[in-house]
Amino acid sequence: MGITRCGRHKRKKSGGTRNQMQKKRKNMMGRQPSNTKIGAERIKALRCRGSNIKQRALRLNEGLFAFYDGSEYVSNTCKIEQVIYHPSSNELMRTNTLTKSAVVKISAENFSVEKLGDIDRVLNVMKSRGFFYGIVTSRPGQEGKVVGHVLQGEELEFYQNKLKKGRIEAA
Repeated sequence: MGITRCGRHKRKKSGGTRNQMQKKRKNMMGRQPSNTKIGAERIKALRCRGSNIKQRALRLNEGLFAFYDGSEYVSNTCKIEQVIYHPSSNELMRTNTLTKSAVVKISAENFSVEKLGDIDRVLNVMKSRGFFYGIVTSRPGQEGKVVGHVLQGEELEFYQNKLKKGRIEAA
């Protein structure tokens, strides 16, 4: 019995079980999740339907993060330190699993922004501490890389409030 993506195993609205109309087909097939962790880079190529190839990242330690400096976006490769918040599950946060929409703590070494104080005072404090918060916008388990953006302004305040409600101290 394999993993399937269809909803045939679910119950009806009334709570009763559905009758099995057909067996599982190969086109309904799914796979185990990659659960990309933080660590030395390990990427596996996977053949999928239509002879396409997915790059399954099993471990990653850096990603490409964009920063808006007031007039344009500046992208830099940054080291990922840890997952500090995940909207869907605390388990993903506890195990440092990289997925889309995970909020991560990234190193601020590669960002040399001169007018950082003019943009955001909180970002200036975070730069002096040596890290920023970023959000992952790519799907590392399917694309094999982490792409995201640095949290700024209202978005940064929103996630800092979320962190203060939990047990993790924010900047």
